[in-house]
Amino acid sequence: MQLGLHRDEVLQRVEAALATLRIEKLRDRAPHRLSGGEKRRVALASLLSLDPRVWLLDEPTSGLDPRSQGWLVEFILGQRQAGKTIVTATHDLVVAEQVAMRIAVFDEQHRIAAEGRPAEILQDHELLHRCNLSHFHVTAARRPRK
Repeated sequence: MQLGLHRDEVLQRVEAALATLRIEKLRDRAPHRLSGGEKRRVALASLLSLDPRVWLLDEPTSGLDPRSQGWLVEFILGQRQAGKTIVTATHDLVVAEQVAMRIAVFDEQHRIAAEGRPAEILQDHELLHRCNLSHFHVTAARRPRK
């Protein structure tokens, strides 16, 4: 309504967003009665109703169970397929591999350390380690002997 849309248009967009996110049953639930995943879906529905061309997502899968993570990845891919631009900040390299077309990796000083295709960036283990996105395990075979 704040965008100056007619009430019927707003109601149609809300219903479409609820259906797309399969949260019609949450329509009348108080926010404090929602789980973390449900809150995330409601937040996405509110954005979806605005039909943004660009989505900015910060750690979108953080704290979600595996099923909800999978659903969210599918949602992101669906938005990309619909021609939307998705910018996602994440430490989850599996999610990055699934949703990214390009990746920018930031170093500890918050500067871009590398940028490129996921296949290139995610195979550079030294880069990922240097930028604190992975670590090397110290196994018994690699530990110094006493």
